[in-house]
Amino acid sequence: MKNKKGKLIASLTAAAAAVGMVTFGAITNKANNAAKPGNREEQASSYGETEITSGKSAGIKLMTAKIPVEAYAAYGVSEQAETAYTVTATVYPEDAANRKVDWSVSFANASSTWASGKKVTDYVTVTPSTEGALTAVVQNVAAFGEQIVVKTVSRDNAEAYATLNVEYLQRTTGYTLTLDGKTYSTTGTKTNSVTPDFSVGKGCKVNIVANKTTVYTRANTDKAEYITVKPTEAFKSALVKAGSDFAPREYGLTSSGLSYGWFDSTFVQGLTNVQKNKLIAAMQGFSGTAYEIVIYTANGGTQLATFGIALDTSVIVGQKGVESVKVDQTELVF
Repeated sequence: MKNKKGKLIASLTAAAAAVGMVTFGAITNKANNAAKPGNREEQASSYGETEITSGKSAGIKLMTAKIPVEAYAAYGVSEQAETAYTVTATVYPEDAANRKVDWSVSFANASSTWASGKKVTDYVTVTPSTEGALTAVVQNVAAFGEQIVVKTVSRDNAEAYATLNVEYLQRTTGYTLTLDGKTYSTTGTKTNSVTPDFSVGKGCKVNIVANKTTVYTRANTDKAEYITVKPTEAFKSALVKAGSDFAPREYGLTSSGLSYGWFDSTFVQGLTNVQKNKLIAAMQGFSGTAYEIVIYTANGGTQLATFGIALDTSVIVGQKGVESVKVDQTELVF
């Protein structure tokens, strides 16, 4: 009978329905870094985030649930999978003669520049728990640059189907800062030296880059636009111990950089030679990170990365000033 034909009905979780989407994975630079036993933590930086949104449907909706990393083996999920979900379809009426469904996965546009010549299952797979089962496991095993569609169709009624659109979100992998000609990177050099010169006035150029993956279907809007450069507590303490009453300068910089005042003559402006010499001696005697650089999304925004500055005092040690003049005798007799 017509009313006995299988009709697929399911529902998104309440939270997903509220926003119209289900997050399909969440390992980002600032988010979930849960480690898979053995290698997940080490590989976290190479894992992306996928998002599933509802696609076309003919009376069909699908229920999804994220599979915890520790349960991958139980669900037959590859250890190399970035994320994995179970997708469940419910057939009504429950006593339909044929409740079996077919699952498939395909590129939304297989002829696109990125997808052309590629095999969709190298990126996303869908595997039913058994032949024709109402539950399947969807896993993302690699980054992809063309939207992928997961489809569920009733074997009894081809007009009863639903699709899910799978997007691969662009991921921020780290940050690179070029400051005063020196490069700092969250994946490379984290400390550089600065050479103060109290005889000249000089500025510095600033370039801040959020490094992002190049394979994705949806770009992110992550940004890095502001840095602070502040003396460390250890450096300030060393100045005090050396008898210097110099208050180290703090900087707040954007990509506009600084026209002057970068570890230059302005540091000793207004100081007597005695004060200047104490400052030079204190800086010369300090080893370690003297200043800390912090990258932010914007002024007052979220902290993203931290780097360090060590001081190269090779120039200022030759810039000490004369403190006094003494002669061997205070009286000359002719």
